[in-house]
Amino acid sequence: MPVTPISFPDRARPPTHCSRLPNQPTIAVVVPNFNDARYLPRCLRSVLEQEVPPDEVLVVDDQSTDDSVTVIRSLIAGRPQARLMVNPVNLGTNATVNAALRLVGSDYALFLSANDFVLPGIFERARASLARSPGIGLWSAMAWLVDDEDRVIRLHPSAVVALRDAILAPDDCIRLAHRVGHWFTGTTAIYRRDALLGAGGFDPAYGAPGDLIAALVVASRWGAAYAPEPFAAIRIHAGSFSSATLQDFGRLDAILQQVRERAPRMSPALFNAKFLERMALRYYFAGFRACGGAAVAELAARTAGWQRVAVLSLEGLVPRALRRLRLGLAYVILRPFDIVPTLWNRLLGWAVVRARARSPASSLWRRPC
Repeated sequence: MPVTPISFPDRARPPTHCSRLPNQPTIAVVVPNFNDARYLPRCLRSVLEQEVPPDEVLVVDDQSTDDSVTVIRSLIAGRPQARLMVNPVNLGTNATVNAALRLVGSDYALFLSANDFVLPGIFERARASLARSPGIGLWSAMAWLVDDEDRVIRLHPSAVVALRDAILAPDDCIRLAHRVGHWFTGTTAIYRRDALLGAGGFDPAYGAPGDLIAALVVASRWGAAYAPEPFAAIRIHAGSFSSATLQDFGRLDAILQQVRERAPRMSPALFNAKFLERMALRYYFAGFRACGGAAVAELAARTAGWQRVAVLSLEGLVPRALRRLRLGLAYVILRPFDIVPTLWNRLLGWAVVRARARSPASSLWRRPC
């Protein structure tokens, strides 16, 4: 299959599939890839072998140095809705996604990391929900966390904002974001294409959190649909884009500064001073957790007053071997405003969803041959 440069200017027209009803929106899947040949079969088969597939699949290789292009060609051969494009130079994830967004022709788009995968039924469920509320900004669901061998670690602890499928108006999304921070899993977020373009896409200045910021902007301006059920798997592995960002506090500082400067212009009702302050504390805690609770000095340098004193006390009072205790105390120190939402929207909601979720050991979970 020939390789087309990503600079190709025309927006594609999505092919028509009989599995989609006439009144349902079209959905594209964009898979940005860089040196993830090992995970591509699981990722692409999870998309292409859906009983109700997406209308188009665009795989964009960002100048991989492994055999990714060969693997992609083999996997999409004979799939008329799928195509491969190769960046002329390495652009990075967010710039790659933004370029691809202008090339797909569907109403909605899912951006799926090459090391993650989706589960059966995601596009059927999303289409039905989006058709009930034309013009909604995005649809999202929950996800499992898995390791390199697809073994389930746990259900992703995203906030559960409803116990059945829900349509959330923009004001509802702003209220929920102020309460819980966010509830999105990027692996399931299916954006309305023109809404995401209107929100500025995935800003490269935001790095790994670019998809989360985009989801918050889109939801706060156009509303969101939500399904309290896992429809994807997020792979946890060393050296991932997000973990590398979280462990670099200097990089986090730079990203948060960009968010303070840019995000309020996109959604002033959401990104007020209080929300931005809490967002920073949430990300600093996430960085502390990603470092295994060892980065006490880095965390203390980004706090003040009693919080700084309390963080510094962790080093002398709590041994590093007691990692969970360190993390728990740091959570209470940095995020007291999140304690009640965590108990209600995350722990209790998570328990309800986990209890009724289909077992990952079912035949639908099997790794493809």
